[in-house]
Amino acid sequence: MRFEELFDLNPWWEDPENIKIDRHIVLFEEKKYKYHPEKILNQIKIDQAGIYTLRGPRQIGKTSALKLLIRALLASDVDPKRIVYLPCDNMKDRFELTDIIMRYVRVFTQDRKLFLFIDEATLIPDWQLAIKYLVDTGFLDKAVVVITGSSAYDLKISSERLPGRRGVGRDIVYLPLSFKEFLTGFDIHVEGFSLRDLMTSSVGELKNLYVKWAHVKRYFDIYWLSGGIPFAINDLLENGTVTEKSIRTITDFILGDIERYTKSRLRIMELMKKLPDIVGQRFSWNSLVNHIEDFAESPMTLQKYFELLSYLFIFATVYFLDPSTKKVRPKKQKKVYPIDTIVLKVLEKLSGKKVKEGHIAEMIVLRHLLDELRIHEGLNLYFGPYYWYSNKGNEIDFIQEENSILVPIEVKYQNKISKSDYSSMLRVFGRGILITKDQVFKDRGVVGIPLWLFVISLG
Repeated sequence: MRFEELFDLNPWWEDPENIKIDRHIVLFEEKKYKYHPEKILNQIKIDQAGIYTLRGPRQIGKTSALKLLIRALLASDVDPKRIVYLPCDNMKDRFELTDIIMRYVRVFTQDRKLFLFIDEATLIPDWQLAIKYLVDTGFLDKAVVVITGSSAYDLKISSERLPGRRGVGRDIVYLPLSFKEFLTGFDIHVEGFSLRDLMTSSVGELKNLYVKWAHVKRYFDIYWLSGGIPFAINDLLENGTVTEKSIRTITDFILGDIERYTKSRLRIMELMKKLPDIVGQRFSWNSLVNHIEDFAESPMTLQKYFELLSYLFIFATVYFLDPSTKKVRPKKQKKVYPIDTIVLKVLEKLSGKKVKEGHIAEMIVLRHLLDELRIHEGLNLYFGPYYWYSNKGNEIDFIQEENSILVPIEVKYQNKISKSDYSSMLRVFGRGILITKDQVFKDRGVVGIPLWLFVISLG
């Protein structure tokens, strides 16, 4: 990248009003569905120097979030030349990144506060060393730096190599929208509850909650079909479906990112074609290798592939928890889920197979149980949520720890519910939450609640 290109990339230097014709801002404003990522942007303290990383899956809207923040800074009369946006698509290496930033600081900001937005830094090998050098030489002493990337692998390394150099900065994860976040795009705002609140609610309170929010059920139908990535939501609203073009776009991004790390596009495609068979199913690495025909890889290599999928925020791996010790047992069988509906559609397109409705419901529940403060290193869920199964094959879909209490959650997305559907929770834990299709009930320590109501209540 030539230094002169910065003027094209930052047109607000010439006129602050030019932010209105920025490509990402224009696309954001013309869409039918708009999600304003205040939850993400509010975590960035613009009045104090600090280095932030913002990570999440491809097409989630990280670049749009940066441009919205730039627009807000310009609206608050920040000197336009103290705001610089640097995409890394055409950056040759970390040395070029270092040189561009040093020249910018010397020409435009010198000893003044600056706002530096580095987009998709993970495209540059060892980019974190450039940031370390700039910090150590004082170029970022008065800078608010936001660095985005689609991989937790590189960003994890950066955190380890910037000890004591981040100021008030922090790691931020931008996941596909929860249903509550999704609803804010329709100007519907729901007060959240804790799992404990749901567990202690009476059946009358639960039914009142059902009646109060029954009008959002139709929005949940949209969410089920689109997932929580804004571009897919708009695709569905504008075209009546998530189109082949959108699915192909995500497919290319996923396979391209994986290939950058593994150089094994064909192997990964073979694996992804088999994934619809195992979504929500217990498996071991050995059993999965045996399940995939002509997959000439070892269980250890297969495990590394799944770790990469988790680093890229594509797939989540759920581990067994021993309730008696509250310890994870990574060598026991595990389960995997896509992070979002659009990823699910990619798998179904590649394989020609459909994932069962019940496992889709489990995927949605898992997304709403994720703690974004504990997944900075990807979706290998060593810190929960977990799951449990017995030697006899009984299973509880998820176990969430809240205030040192284990809350079992079973998903039965079906029309009829019987006591046998939650007998394991009562026997092992004496309590639990049963996610249903549309039934509300309370039986001893078990609360039954519809999926759509659970996901707007939680959080």
